Amino acid sequence: MRQSRTSRWMDIMAEMLIAVTMLLAVCMALAGMRPSSSAQRYREAMENYQARQWPQAYETLAALADSGDAPAARVAALMARQGPELFGQRFDVSPERLARWDRTMRGRETVLPIPSNAQQVALAGRAAVAIEHAPLITGTPERAALQH
Repeated sequence: MRQSRTSRWMDIMAEMLIAVTMLLAVCMALAGMRPSSSAQRYREAMENYQARQWPQAYETLAALADSGDAPAARVAALMARQGPELFGQRFDVSPERLARWDRTMRGRETVLPIPSNAQQVALAGRAAVAIEHAPLITGTPERAALQH
């Protein structure tokens, strides 16, 4: 039996629709498997931390610290340095990795400019005036009340 043009066209379209649907399903599956954002991973690590799931928290925080996340580096370094005292266990970290985390923390911190000599003199003068006008309170509040 010979197919009409219309039925052939419908068969081709059905096959294309199936192929496109399969392609979309694969893309959606792959998109669902991608790693979550660093903010989400940090939240999950801190939830593990609060739940006292130290190894899971440390693993995620260390990976985030390695990728340059300063808050994660701060917590991971604390856990590595204070592990036995605070968490009852050691967390393995090489001195080089710990030094990288320290640089990550320092690199993200705000550095305040050093005031010029004139600014330092002005600040010192304001501080001296504030101290001069501050009430002198010694001892207990009752004794301070007697001095006035």
